[in-house]
Amino acid sequence: MILHKFRAAARLFHEMRDFQARVALCNKLNFQFWSKVHVWVMRYRSTIGRRQRVVVVVGSLGKTTTTRAIMTALHGHAPEWIHRADNCFALVGINLLRQGPWKRFAVLEVGIGWPGQMGTYAAMLRPDLVVLTALATDHQVNFGGTEKLWQEKALMIRGLRDGGAAIINGDDENVRRVVRELATHTISYGFSEGCDISARGIAVSPNGTAFTLIAEGQSWPVRSQLVGRESVRALLAAVAAGRMAGLDFGTLLARLSRLPPTPGRMQPVPLANGAVAICDDFKASVESIHAALDVLGQMQTVNRRIVVLGEIYHPPRPRVARYVAVGRQAASVADRVVLVGRRAGLYRLGLADAGCPVDVASSVVEAAALLREQLRPGDVVLIKGRGEQKLARIALMLAGHDVRCRRVFCTYDNVLCAVCPQLSDARSA
Repeated sequence: MILHKFRAAARLFHEMRDFQARVALCNKLNFQFWSKVHVWVMRYRSTIGRRQRVVVVVGSLGKTTTTRAIMTALHGHAPEWIHRADNCFALVGINLLRQGPWKRFAVLEVGIGWPGQMGTYAAMLRPDLVVLTALATDHQVNFGGTEKLWQEKALMIRGLRDGGAAIINGDDENVRRVVRELATHTISYGFSEGCDISARGIAVSPNGTAFTLIAEGQSWPVRSQLVGRESVRALLAAVAAGRMAGLDFGTLLARLSRLPPTPGRMQPVPLANGAVAICDDFKASVESIHAALDVLGQMQTVNRRIVVLGEIYHPPRPRVARYVAVGRQAASVADRVVLVGRRAGLYRLGLADAGCPVDVASSVVEAAALLREQLRPGDVVLIKGRGEQKLARIALMLAGHDVRCRRVFCTYDNVLCAVCPQLSDARSA
């Protein structure tokens, strides 16, 4: 019966010509088949998939890039479906099953938005290795506060199978505190002295990052295509997972050097006039905005630094103070700031005293026009805003793409503009 329903849904999907209807159907099916897939995966983990070691990545920030890095470390590549961040409900189970029982390791990310979800995922997946990337303020309103949110995320570690372990961000005090309460075997990564896997001498450019890896009393020079300190954290987590799998450092570093940036996450996009855009527009929690601005300030061999700021995603209270703090930091690292969105004025409270030139754009089209007049070869433009604003369209316009979509807010959460069929559709308003 359930197989018949899946086939009927697949036929309906392929018959649909309207992209919006396809997205709506996918979202509906993801939730509708969740209970069925949950049962299948539990049976899989107790039968043909019982010998497979499951690696689960959880946390508030950096899950997708970390998942891609770990997959690359363990298997030599990361499939494209990971980019879409389909990390909830039925798709969690499907993403496990699609990797097949013949692989020694399966790697997937899990995201939550409401209380009660993580424990259910943990019971279904029964992970052998859990990677906890960071604990931030995303979705805190849904959970009644940050502490309850963090405890919910820790349930995946509580669900480890016997002999399991956790790989944790050793620089995050909230992560360390939560994990200490669990009495679980852990391996830490980060930039602090006490981390088991660490990095030193980080040098960031618009085209990648170089650093020295330090682990097990040895050091190795590393060059990566990923941009920024937070991307280095993802690589360190992947090295930790690879070492637990018994892989040597030479193999791990060779594989990770081939890993390209994750679309929409600190992704370099060459522009037509010789400048480079760094698109980090997939997500915009207040912590991720500060981190992206830090990276921009650390970049070497650049001409001017320009920041395009959209709205903050679910800013914690006091909200105005969060915008002001971001504005102040942007003014400290940027030569020019372009504000896009309804709350642009809130940033200006933090920008006012710094003397940084500021432009306000009412749309992505206006923002692109402003930048087209100002950009010079060697400039770097950081584009950062909440995912629904789809600010990546600014970079695509400046790179010469035909962009006719004029949506102010987009409901296609995990659809990247570069591959969206409505990008060149003038009716998408």
